[in-house]
Amino acid sequence: MRCFIVVRERSDAESWDWVLAGPGLQAAGSLRARGTEDAIIAAIGAAYDSLEPRAPVQVVVALPSNSRFWMLTDEIAAAYRGVAVVPFDDADAGIRAEAVEAMAVHRSGPLQPLVVATDGSAHRGFIGWGWLAGDGQHGLGRQVPNARIRDPQSLVVLAELQAIAEAVRALPRRTLTIRSDSRLALALIEDWLRGEESMPKGYETEHRAELAGLTRMHDDLCRESERLSFEWVRGHVGEALNEGADSLAKLARRFAEGTWGLTAEEIPGRAQAIAETFAAPVTSGPAPAG
Repeated sequence: MRCFIVVRERSDAESWDWVLAGPGLQAAGSLRARGTEDAIIAAIGAAYDSLEPRAPVQVVVALPSNSRFWMLTDEIAAAYRGVAVVPFDDADAGIRAEAVEAMAVHRSGPLQPLVVATDGSAHRGFIGWGWLAGDGQHGLGRQVPNARIRDPQSLVVLAELQAIAEAVRALPRRTLTIRSDSRLALALIEDWLRGEESMPKGYETEHRAELAGLTRMHDDLCRESERLSFEWVRGHVGEALNEGADSLAKLARRFAEGTWGLTAEEIPGRAQAIAETFAAPVTSGPAPAG
């Protein structure tokens, strides 16, 4: 087993945070040390109770080859039976990224749950989608789906699913309450989370481009399902986040149509103005369904 260790100095003198991450393993803490090398050795000691049951373990360390740390590998192995320290290799990029992300969480504290409204818009074969979070984060996008998909309702469902998937990708590690006014999209997601392979009406197997995108949405939402919950809200009744997501989706779709009159450079500013208008501190919990 290989795991990655990362240390970061804190503002107070000789105080360090550390994180150890690998397959099925994550440990973190704080300690006192006189430098990076000392902090790594002390962190291995602090994490040893987690490492020992998994021995033999290789702890990956990203230090220069001329660091004095590498003169102490035999002493570390003797002190911590079953643990070997090894230099970083390109194949360790995944566990390093996991450790760096875990360090960000460790230092900032758990991220607060977030409410996100999503919406999709379809017209004349163009679709747009938008999402707006309670803290003002937002996103939007547009697409011209395969012309063989002519059912307007299916295009709206595709746009709504895209909005949900994009919000989940853009807000990693957050516990999300996703509010949508599309019963069809939410029912399809419920099917996915039960293990079914349902697709929107009109998506025959030969429509490979759309199916590839939907398959990715399916896989992403199923993989992230433990941090997601979904609520239906009635559209166009003044629910602020829903109205904002609707405006973002229409902005994206009309830009795709060429009917909005804005340039590509002006779209981000208009989207930011929409987000600032409709976003407000929102906590997770039931939304009015009319």
